[in-house]
Amino acid sequence: MDRKRAVLTVFLIGWVGAGSALAQQPPIDPNDIEPNVVGVRDESEITEEEAESPAIVAVAEYRDPLQPLNRAIFAFNDVSYRYVITPAARAYRTSVPPPVRTGIGNFFHNLKTPIYLVNHLLQGKPREAGTDVGRFLINTTIGVLGFMDPATTRFELEKRTPSAGDTLDGYGAGYGIYLVLPFIGPSNLRDGGGTMFDSMLNPIQYTMDNPEGLAVRIFDNFQQYAPFAETYFDIRDESQDPYIFMRNLHLQGLERDAAYAEE
Repeated sequence: MDRKRAVLTVFLIGWVGAGSALAQQPPIDPNDIEPNVVGVRDESEITEEEAESPAIVAVAEYRDPLQPLNRAIFAFNDVSYRYVITPAARAYRTSVPPPVRTGIGNFFHNLKTPIYLVNHLLQGKPREAGTDVGRFLINTTIGVLGFMDPATTRFELEKRTPSAGDTLDGYGAGYGIYLVLPFIGPSNLRDGGGTMFDSMLNPIQYTMDNPEGLAVRIFDNFQQYAPFAETYFDIRDESQDPYIFMRNLHLQGLERDAAYAEE
């Protein structure tokens, strides 16, 4: 029994990582993707009009020295996404009504307030940290343990989800080399380490024993990813080389976010 429990725990740890990264990916409109913008254009080739748009970026170097290993992991992930994660997400969306899914998402967001609070404090943003505390108190009480979000709808307290990767970025840490992680997918050295830090601030691991606690964290991340599951197939089919396409998309998002931050 102990051996089976250990195997199950190892398996669930991998899926926690999978859900974490997938859930952090923003919703993507395949019609807005420009797979050849990042990494194939030099600074001198960017027009003046394009230079004024944060969505158009130029990356002189991919910083992908681990490409052979990354490609092998990408192939493994691709099979997992196509035959396990995405079909499961599709079934979840079909069987669970939208109001219920929204309530579940609200509950987990409220529960993870310590992650947002600590990162806001580390970023030197006491006002935003105070908003985090106010949102938690309102949603935990009036919002029935966070299943509803009156902090947003009635008190107009904006919902924010800062991560440790954002915090490191604010201190000038570069994203480092490009990484493809098992189950997690496109990432980088900075954000990968930040995800580990954020996971230590998640109250679930201190309030529930494993493997049950791990299973709950997996479900949390899974339900966040579910609304965007269908976009994986759309994005994958946009290029003859899905690995390069996904890498371009990831790096383009990093550079675009940095451009917006500078503005």
